Amino acid sequence: MFELQFFLIGIIQGITEFLPISSSGHLVLFAELTSWEDQGLFTDVAVHFGTLFAVIFYMRKEIYYLILNIFKFQIFDNKIILKIVIATIPAIIIGFFIYDFVTLYFRNIKVMAISSIVFAIILYVADQKITKSKSWKNITFKEALIIGLWQVMAFIPGASRAGVTITGARFLKFNRFNATKFSMLLSIPIILASLSLSLINFYNSSDSVTNLYPSIFASFVAFITALLSITFMMRLILITNFNIFILYRILLGIFIFLFV
Repeated sequence: MFELQFFLIGIIQGITEFLPISSSGHLVLFAELTSWEDQGLFTDVAVHFGTLFAVIFYMRKEIYYLILNIFKFQIFDNKIILKIVIATIPAIIIGFFIYDFVTLYFRNIKVMAISSIVFAIILYVADQKITKSKSWKNITFKEALIIGLWQVMAFIPGASRAGVTITGARFLKFNRFNATKFSMLLSIPIILASLSLSLINFYNSSDSVTNLYPSIFASFVAFITALLSITFMMRLILITNFNIFILYRILLGIFIFLFV
């Protein structure tokens, strides 16, 4: 059963990381529903590496575009890299001050249930907006900052980082495809920042690397499932809306209140 734990953690992290349904919330729920021992900080780092490589692989064309801007010295012409930085700064700064507080007082199953329902409803309202034919590459500094401020709400368990950034972009009338693309681009520096913090904590902790091979396995599972999850979502939003995720989050919140 020990190996099954790492397999399921990899699946949960991979599937939920980029969908607007909250990966951290599902991991909290997973911990509540099982009696397995904590998988350890090293495993957390490993599965985040898996999802990071998945989004980098899927967004390789967009990342190549950004790298070209740097090497062609177009960083101040197009300014998209600066806008991604601006959208990332609020979460980095505010997260530095409130992360421990939120983890201590708000990381519980009831908070996740409430925020899952509330933010699902907000996403539904945002998703009704009439969209503009505007690419994520042409986002303004103001719009980037607004989406960055929305991203701060992802510290609430169950809010979903992907969900709140997509919600912010939809309120700004970006279509679903471009809202999701920008959300995934923002996930890269956020995951890197989270990984850096986790690695520092791991280095300073007494947690030994006893789960090396199971953690590598979980990382691989997270990579594959994240890639499949991203592909599924991007194809889905080309033909329909976010209602399937919204309905799922509402039903999940109700289930938690009634049975957990």
